[in-house]
Amino acid sequence: MNENKTGIGSLWRRLKNVDFLPLIAAYLIMCAFFAITSQYFLNFRNFMNIFLNAAIMGILTLSTTLVLSAGKIDFSAGAVIAFGSCLIGIMTRAGISVWLAMLACLAACMMTGLYNGVMIAYVGLSPFIATLAGMQMFRGFAYLMTNARSITVTDDVLKFIGRNYSAGVPNAVWLLLALTVLFVYITQRTTFGRRTMVVGGNENVAFLCGINVKLHIVKLFLLHGFIVGVSTIVYTGQLGAALPSAAQNLNFQSISACVLGGISLSGGKGSIVGGIIGAMMIATLNNGMTMLQLNAYWQDVVYGFVLIFAVTIDIMKNRRSAKAAIRAKGGA
Repeated sequence: MNENKTGIGSLWRRLKNVDFLPLIAAYLIMCAFFAITSQYFLNFRNFMNIFLNAAIMGILTLSTTLVLSAGKIDFSAGAVIAFGSCLIGIMTRAGISVWLAMLACLAACMMTGLYNGVMIAYVGLSPFIATLAGMQMFRGFAYLMTNARSITVTDDVLKFIGRNYSAGVPNAVWLLLALTVLFVYITQRTTFGRRTMVVGGNENVAFLCGINVKLHIVKLFLLHGFIVGVSTIVYTGQLGAALPSAAQNLNFQSISACVLGGISLSGGKGSIVGGIIGAMMIATLNNGMTMLQLNAYWQDVVYGFVLIFAVTIDIMKNRRSAKAAIRAKGGA
């Protein structure tokens, strides 16, 4: 009997330490609300649509989690997606193989990551300024490339990746699941993942531990650029078009998803699974508000509130952690 109590107590202590546990509870409450208010919400096909819409944001949260865990931030991801999508559209319209177009997209997105990494690590710009400037530049390139016009993209390969289903599940979701397993392994089992957390905790300590902090930041943003490129391919396949105005709010939504999932904006900690759950929550919120026929402008207001709410939670957790550390030092 005592052993059972000990086991239950140990399980409860572990659950309390899971940052995204309250998010799961909030997600279930939100689903219950939409199920009551809309008879079409609790439907297998509807949830597949939610998963499909969450796939792009979920893929983007994978590398965004690592960037935030390193104490950095990227505001340019949405603009990079528009830039990469327009590159795919121009190349496929010119008759170039879609495979070459996708490789060019991945390479271009990684170059934007290289730019961000170099500007932050070696030039010394703050992540806010570097990626904000990048956001303006990459969006401008997208408009210049297309002359501010949309390009229809009808390639079957892109449709297969972005829209088609396998075994009743969207292919984009299968891709998300595979990448999630990979990134969980990276964060928990590799030197790169551990160094990312150390850099986010304290760059000076990381340097004293023998980590080349500047080079690590560049590598991190290169990886982030690659994942943004993957998101771009899925996005283009889903949309069926290349738009220079595309994905304007996607990077802010991915950051909100990460913070909701327990990733700290101050760096040093992060959870891949938490970010995915946050992405699911935002995608479900979008789906539910659409079913309720909520005005699109009010939806923007709700998204803004979610971002403020997520950041406020992060600030409160950091303050609580700081107070706990001060008390611990005082007790010592």
